[in-house]
Amino acid sequence: MTKPFRTAVACAIALFAVAAFALSDEYVQFGKGPAQFLMTKEEQAQWKNIKTDDEAKAFIADFWAHRPAQFKAEFDERVKYADEHFAEGRKKGSLTDRGRVLVVLGGPAKVDRQRETSDVAGGEPNMSQPTAQGEIPDNSRRVPAEHQIWTYEQGKTPNLGVPEAQFSFASSAGEWRLERTRTSGDFNAALERSARALYSATARTAGAQPASAPAATTTTTTTTTTTTTEKTTTGPADAVPPAQLKSAAFQAAVDALKGGKSGLDKNVAVTYSELVAPSGEYYIPVELFVTKSSALTPESADTMFGIVEDAGGKSVFAFEEPAKLTTSKGEQFVDKTVTLPSGKYTMYYGLAKGDAPVAIASKTLEVKEVGKDEVGTSKLVLSNNIFETEKAAPVKSPFAFGRLKVVPKANLAFTTSDDLTYFVELHNPGLDPATNLPKIQVKLELSGGKLPKPIPRPLADITALPLSGAPGPGQYAIIDSIQLEAIKSALTPGDYLLKVKIVDTISKQTYNLEQPFKIVG
Repeated sequence: MTKPFRTAVACAIALFAVAAFALSDEYVQFGKGPAQFLMTKEEQAQWKNIKTDDEAKAFIADFWAHRPAQFKAEFDERVKYADEHFAEGRKKGSLTDRGRVLVVLGGPAKVDRQRETSDVAGGEPNMSQPTAQGEIPDNSRRVPAEHQIWTYEQGKTPNLGVPEAQFSFASSAGEWRLERTRTSGDFNAALERSARALYSATARTAGAQPASAPAATTTTTTTTTTTTTEKTTTGPADAVPPAQLKSAAFQAAVDALKGGKSGLDKNVAVTYSELVAPSGEYYIPVELFVTKSSALTPESADTMFGIVEDAGGKSVFAFEEPAKLTTSKGEQFVDKTVTLPSGKYTMYYGLAKGDAPVAIASKTLEVKEVGKDEVGTSKLVLSNNIFETEKAAPVKSPFAFGRLKVVPKANLAFTTSDDLTYFVELHNPGLDPATNLPKIQVKLELSGGKLPKPIPRPLADITALPLSGAPGPGQYAIIDSIQLEAIKSALTPGDYLLKVKIVDTISKQTYNLEQPFKIVG
């Protein structure tokens, strides 16, 4: 293991150790997540004084106890819908302006969509501005500006507090921002009033709902545009119509790739894994990796798009969102998190500059949903690049664990100067009663190429890092590497196989994982 890698892992261990004496990430994220929009001012002040997981757990139990019994299920559906439909770059949809309104008030009675065109300077749509003299540069062009007006009515939104409220949002550079409200008060006051009403509603509904209230029913709103009227469902995910790409150019790029006629940059590759967050939520991080041989630069793309089809070719998920290529170790990538039920899918993942696709690749996803309490491991992820980020990533961020970022080598091509790093998420290992931590041993074996026989690394103890930041049940990370340069004399370009044997000495479980890769120089 090289010194930089040892340093990175040591930093990760230190970060987890510090977290063990503070709130677990599960509780930190509760305070930063959409539930914060429902807190009264008194609850906000109380949350700021929470110091331990036990205090946080008690607060959360009391928080939901002060809302109607059926509301938690409805809240979860609103958050899920917002995250799936309102995400802006790396920002969760439930934390955007539109997400906040939906989380607190639910679906509006009506959504009016307006589209107009305006002159802006050439380049990024909706970003350029006129000159100080009010002049538009000669390379200006006509681009659309979009607005949405959400109308709420007291009869359909019991906690509204006024006869009618309208929230207007404007789209700029892929982000929707609140413009104005037509309420008796400002935006924050309107939502605080509704949040307070929800808090008080428990007194009116106490004893009226069973302990296990049924899931919230689907709420359907009518969306009016300048040309058509369409239905938008803000209820359970299975009620949402199959997702489609809005851009004809993006769909054409997908169709060309499916037909074997794509002329876009092919020096990109897709990889994925199946992980469980410290909070117990299953998720699928997906990465579009740009190799060094690609001509793309960070300025070549400002949008990522994609579509996921099931085994029958039916579209089940699509996205078009702003994205910026991240450069690290001379290679570039973008990534995102998706959620899919168990099954076999094909994902088409591309990059674009404005409306013009510049690169695309596809990947078969074989998904088996992992439950919070299931025992096992994730897929074996190979990388030559892990680094520490400035801030801890939100839960379920793709291939990010606290402040540790793993960049999977999606094309699985390594040089002899690389560290061949592997990452595995270990689900619910056995725990040593003395330390409340797992005891794990790992054995490695490298074979292939022109090696006369496999190169082994004997079974040895390894530290598993708790993703929650504290000892106890849950998910753990195993990270280690092979310094290829130390054995470069035995390695020639070709196909290789890494085998990883993981032994849980507490539960007596053994896991055998393997991943093919290439040596290219």
